[in-house]
Amino acid sequence: MSTRRRSTGPLVLFSGLALLGGAFATTAVPYGVLVDDNRIGPGFLPLVAGTLLAVFSLLLLARELRTPTAPEPATSGEDRDDAGRSATERRRILRRVFGLLLLTLLAVPHLGMVLSFGLLVLVISTWLERRRLPQALLMSAATATAMHLLFAVLLDIPLPTGVLGF
Repeated sequence: MSTRRRSTGPLVLFSGLALLGGAFATTAVPYGVLVDDNRIGPGFLPLVAGTLLAVFSLLLLARELRTPTAPEPATSGEDRDDAGRSATERRRILRRVFGLLLLTLLAVPHLGMVLSFGLLVLVISTWLERRRLPQALLMSAATATAMHLLFAVLLDIPLPTGVLGF
């Protein structure tokens, strides 16, 4: 019986992310989680995001440690993900996402935050992920609406508006 060694990559990644999340959560507290009249302060979002990152990373780390090691499957050629994309295709998609993100940030002063990021989701969904247009439009509208409701309505944080006023 041959024994397989556990890959250290996921263990290091999840441990590092848990530490990073803990650091974000810890350093957020001095900025003020709540301010006058129990309003959300500047440290609230980093505290929540850091805590969630730490908790989910620890959960993934625990799952990784509990999962028995399995022999690696025989591969014939290039490594493909669940969607059938090769490593080269995944790198190309990642470069495109970063380019689209840069264009989105440049569009924010003209189109506004909500519309710019809604369009980003639409373009990524249709062009890179090859989703059907109705599904991509629904996802884009839901994302833009959620962003507006979360930041502008619930948290009362003014978002950059564009020519359309939102």
